[in-house]
Order: sequence, then structure tokens, then C-alpha cells
Amino acid sequence: MRVLLAYPNIEQNAALPQVGISQLSGCLKAGGHEVSLIDYTYLDLSQARHILSRELARFDPGLVGISIRSFEWDFVRRELLPVLAGADLPVVVGGPHPTVAPDEVMAEATIDFLVRGEGEEALMELVEELEAGHEVKALEGCWVRGPEGLAKSDVRQLNQDLDSLPLPDWDIWDRRHFVDSHSRIFVDGPRKIGALETSRGCPYACPYCISPTLHQLYKGKGRYHREKSVDRIIAEALDKKERFRLDYVNFIDETFLLRDSRIEEFCRRWTAEVGLPFRFTTRPETVTDERIAMVAGAGANLVGLGIESGDQGYRQRHLNRGYSQEQVQAAVDICKNHGVKVFGFFVMGMPHETRENIENTLDLIQDLYNRGLDHYMVTLCYPFKGTPFYEMAQAEGLMEVESTGVPNVWEDTPLSLPGLPRRDLVRLRGLVSYFGHKNQRWRPLMGVCEKNSAAYFAWRLYRKIERKIVPSDIL
Repeated sequence: MRVLLAYPNIEQNAALPQVGISQLSGCLKAGGHEVSLIDYTYLDLSQARHILSRELARFDPGLVGISIRSFEWDFVRRELLPVLAGADLPVVVGGPHPTVAPDEVMAEATIDFLVRGEGEEALMELVEELEAGHEVKALEGCWVRGPEGLAKSDVRQLNQDLDSLPLPDWDIWDRRHFVDSHSRIFVDGPRKIGALETSRGCPYACPYCISPTLHQLYKGKGRYHREKSVDRIIAEALDKKERFRLDYVNFIDETFLLRDSRIEEFCRRWTAEVGLPFRFTTRPETVTDERIAMVAGAGANLVGLGIESGDQGYRQRHLNRGYSQEQVQAAVDICKNHGVKVFGFFVMGMPHETRENIENTLDLIQDLYNRGLDHYMVTLCYPFKGTPFYEMAQAEGLMEVESTGVPNVWEDTPLSLPGLPRRDLVRLRGLVSYFGHKNQRWRPLMGVCEKNSAAYFAWRLYRKIERKIVPSDIL
């Protein structure tokens, strides 16, 4: 069967190939099916309907599949579903938003099937049933629209053997994905950068993430956090290195540093068999001198450190993150001592957060920058459906709007907090991001820009001019 996949990446910024779609395509091709992908990352979104119509005519698929994140749902509903409504083709959707909001998504009559959670096995069974000409009335892990209404099925048992999956398929992607990565700023020279996963299922339960919901959804369905064997990791890396001339790897695991025995085996074999530099993401409390020494020796040149809030009390009370300021500081010091660059991630404007909490985040950013922090990113809290923060914001009346219409977490937030209205949060995020790495003597100027609109817009104008003269990756 011919399967047309769509990646409605309306942010058009996160350039690395989407790992989930790569894996789905790999499964389909291993099963003997043909796959084509419409990747909206590099396309004109105003021509979205025309692009889809043209590809339907060219490829003549037997099934259309769309992977949807929450930011993308309105675009899919507005631009893609009207085209598919007239195409007389079965349509299946999956991804984070359909998983956490299946009733909302299946209210759209054009959609025939919805896969909840991990979709490789359900999608393969669906394709095989359709190809055989069977009427699909029910399917494990899938919601099915039939003459008698929706047949709702629970999620499947979690695949405990990730090594059993075919290799992810990168042939479907525009080759610009491998050079347009944010990781470029941390490596020298032209690089081809690929994203690989070594595990699935975050073991933590942060309230701004859908992970707590997935923990409950998959309760009794098998071990949630699963790891690929080092054999499999090496095989994937060597395949991509050879076929795509890959010379840098971004490991996308939520927390890369968990088990010392696995890290030791991975580092030993990566050094001997692959030899590519790489980056990874982890949490401050997982960083130890021994672990960083091992990964640095194997080629790690960058760690993304999920710090989130610079206020220790707020982290512990509201984010389920028990690490101390000293642990954060030590994590940065250890990485820098081993020559590993550090990228810090922070969020602001979260429920129950105060201006004082945000000031403490700014203080920590400046302290870490003085310790050698190479880069940091400050995003606004955007509670998505399926996250505890979304439920909390709804219950406490913090959602000023349901959706901002902005496809990223830098420009806007739907939240207004007591003492921190939505407009002020947007303004403050930009200022914290810009002044975070500057000397304390700049703090009064930031205060003026925060409180005085004329000063703020003058600063915004200056930033536009500055970016043109001295390009910067600071958002």
C-alpha cells in the first residue's frame, strides 16, 4: 500500500527530522509499503492545501497519516482536513495531541482512525487490514470510526524490545534537516547532524509535560521507561554515518544519564566503533564527575541541562524537581571541567510562579553564566492539553485564552498570573533572555524596560538593529 505521511511543522524552526515519523516510515517500508512525506518545515504554509492536493494526485495513496502536536492541531483542522474530506481516502492521525485529546480530534468527521500513544504496531496492523480490503471495525490501540459510531480501544501493551523495530527511515526527509540544526552553534565547520533516540518513556513526572498523563495511560501496560541495547544504538549510528555522511549526533532522550553500567558500555563502544561527537540532554542531579568524564571521553561536546526554574523552592514545590542550587552549580562546573559545553533550559510564567521566583531564575542564569554556561534558552510556559499544568490553569482561571495562535513558546503564552498579566509575561521573557548573561549593572536598565512601555519598545527596536549587525541565536 502507498501511505502518505504529513508533518505539519508550522513552527518551521525545529529543523531536525522528527524521530517518531522516521520510525513509522521505517516500519512501513520494512513491511513492503511505499511511503511519501509532506514535510511543511520548508514549504509555504499559505499553499498548504494546494501542496496536499498535488501530492494526493501524484502519489495516489491508499492511506493518509498525520502526526499532530498541540500547536499544529488548528492548522491541520483548518488547512489539511478540508482537502482530505473530498479525497475519499482513509485518514489516520496520531501524535501527542490526538493521544491526550482524542474526543476533540475525532469530532472531525474526516478522520477515520486515531492511534493513541506509540503507533508502530497499530499503524502496521491498520495498513495490513486496509490493504487486504477488510472493513476495520475495531483495532487495539486505535479509535475507529464506523457506521455505528466510534469504537474506542485502550492503548496497546508497550513494546519492551525496542531493538525489534526496523531502523528509522531518513530517506523521506529533505536533506536540509541535517544541516539546519541549532547544534551548529556548538560545532566547528559544516556538519551533518542527525537525531537518534536510545530510550523511550521519561521516568519523571514534570507538570508542564504530558509524561504524567502517559504514565497513567500506560499503567499496567508494561515498563514505561525502556532502553535500546548498545548493539542497537551502534547499529543505528553506523547506518546513518555511512549512508548520510553523518558527522554529529543529537541524542534526543529526555534524560541520557541514568545507568552507569549502560553509560560505560556505550562510551567504550561508541569510541571504538562510531567515533562521532555528540550532544545529549539530562537533569542536574544525574550529572557526576565520573559520568561526564566517560561521555566527554567518548565525544560529548554539549549537554542540554533541564534546569527549568532558578528558584529552588518553586522547583521543589511545583515542578517535582528536588535538586538544589548547589547541584545545578556543580553540574555546570563538572561539565566545564571536562571541556563539555552547557546549554541551560529555563521556563517562566508557570502557575503559582511569582515575580520574585523569576528574579531568582535571572540570578541563577547570571551565576551559571559566570561559571561558564555557554548558552541558555528561556521559554514561556504554554500548558498543553494532557499536562497537569493545563488542568491546574483551567481550574484556577489562569488561562486568558485557550490558544494564542503563535506556534512557539517564545512569543506568547495563554496564561495570566496574579500580579503577572499575560502581556507582562511576554515582555519579561524577552528581557530575562537578553539580560540574563549581562553584568548585574545592567539590571536597572532591564527594570526600566519592564515597567516603561516606551523604554521597552525602544529596546525592541534596538534589538532588531543589533541582530542585523551582529547575528545572535538569543531569542
